[in-house]
Amino acid sequence: MSHRSRGCLRCRQRRVKCDRSRPSCQRCIARNELCVGYRDEGDLMFQHETAKVVLKSQASTPSNSSSSSSSKSPRENRTRSRSVERAPESAFSSTTPVNLPAAFPWLKDPPKTESASKDEQIANIFMEKYVLLPCNESSSPGFLEHLPCLFKEVNIEGRYALRFAVQACALADLSREQSSEELVERSLELYGYALSALGQSLAEKNKTPDDYDLMAVVMLDIFEVNTLHNCTQPTKLTLLRTIFMPDSSTTGAHAQGMAHILRLRGQEQFHDPRGWGLFRLAHHRLQKQYLAKQLSPLPESQGWLDKLNDDMASVKLEKDGLAINQVCQQANQLLSSINAGDTEAHRLLDLIDEMLRLDQEATHWRKKPEWNFQSRARDEVIENRESNFWLPESIQLHPDLWMAYEWNYHRTARIILHQKLVACLEKVNTALPSDSRVVSRTTESVSTVQSLAGEVLATVPQSFGDIDHLGRWHAGSKAARWQAVGAYLLLWPIKIIKSRSALTTGSQKEDAQRVFERIRECTGIKSSLGALSEI
Repeated sequence: MSHRSRGCLRCRQRRVKCDRSRPSCQRCIARNELCVGYRDEGDLMFQHETAKVVLKSQASTPSNSSSSSSSKSPRENRTRSRSVERAPESAFSSTTPVNLPAAFPWLKDPPKTESASKDEQIANIFMEKYVLLPCNESSSPGFLEHLPCLFKEVNIEGRYALRFAVQACALADLSREQSSEELVERSLELYGYALSALGQSLAEKNKTPDDYDLMAVVMLDIFEVNTLHNCTQPTKLTLLRTIFMPDSSTTGAHAQGMAHILRLRGQEQFHDPRGWGLFRLAHHRLQKQYLAKQLSPLPESQGWLDKLNDDMASVKLEKDGLAINQVCQQANQLLSSINAGDTEAHRLLDLIDEMLRLDQEATHWRKKPEWNFQSRARDEVIENRESNFWLPESIQLHPDLWMAYEWNYHRTARIILHQKLVACLEKVNTALPSDSRVVSRTTESVSTVQSLAGEVLATVPQSFGDIDHLGRWHAGSKAARWQAVGAYLLLWPIKIIKSRSALTTGSQKEDAQRVFERIRECTGIKSSLGALSEI
């Protein structure tokens, strides 16, 4: 019998000497890879049966198959219980053909030293596409800006959930480009590992959820929303029968987890730059869901935001969104009460005044110099070129992609506010004597919604990377680096604009549908987005 290596799985795969450190070997740590673990002592003592012997055994004793499954050896049971700690090889290495770009494209000849593993390359490609780093020049805070740093620090037991979650998202994104069902299945497998690892991390006694836990939940939320719509129908049916997502009611479960983690982290999360950045990321995702679904905001949100500096753009954005959501909830309650006959319609008049005041305040704050952008006519930007994509008549140029998104979030929140305002005005108009002010206010709100929708559509070329912040056309055969994240950030505003119930014009709905089709191509979302508002 040949000697069996006691090294970790990664070192055995590379045929290099392992130092067998616990819990992670130093070679894996030096390469910034997850050390999957070591063989059980039982594995070292006994050789596994070959596939031929296993098949022969199964053929000769078919009647014993059911009883054997209930009498597994202690070693087999022990291995299963450690499945999260030591994940199967298939989760990290696959025979699936994957086309990846050169690891060092700036070199003429590939290096003789070992390059990064495929998993590492895939994760790096994902972060290159979706991470927006802060920009001091435009005061942009970025998007997922802490992910690269956190991802490099997960080779410690208790932080594996984040690595699994990132790899799941990365493989799901790659599966869209390469139309690989196997990659989708692998991403779902890693999603399951991430859930298990996160559960173990959060179950630790007296532990306050750390940055790695919160970022893991954010990535799982991104995965949950995107992957359900990136799978083919057979995989969807399989997925819905698995323990990962047993039914569609689990959609949005990670949002609830994010909210609970923010509560557990308490005020201390504001006393650290990274903690504050992660709070901003998670809370913004939650608030966007509540606005879109017309759900009541978190009870703790007001207290959290009251402690933050109003002069910061990201804080003001959150406070405006919260105030709009709160007043919309008041409107919903009053409308329900009026329909039930418990309240008189004239009570809506005071609320309508409050909604108009709130809208004016949010609009006035955006007139500061740091929110300036340029507008150009389509003909001025095209300059006798032929565009393969739809272009609006007016095109906005923002300092960077995130600033364009913050404007669009602000506009979309105002669209939601004015559509609720129109619903209140229509109720007043039917219940009370005709009032010319009600009619004029309704007309003004509808006009405001359509104007805001046009401004959102004007950001589409820059968001897709067709042009840069100076209005220059993107050069090169490949799409702009930020196209994927730009499309992702457009998704929520475009969904609101193209909605059947939206007060936008018919042509705006058609234009939004064109943009939506392109978003599907850029992000891999190839089926209807029933859960789109969760993005």
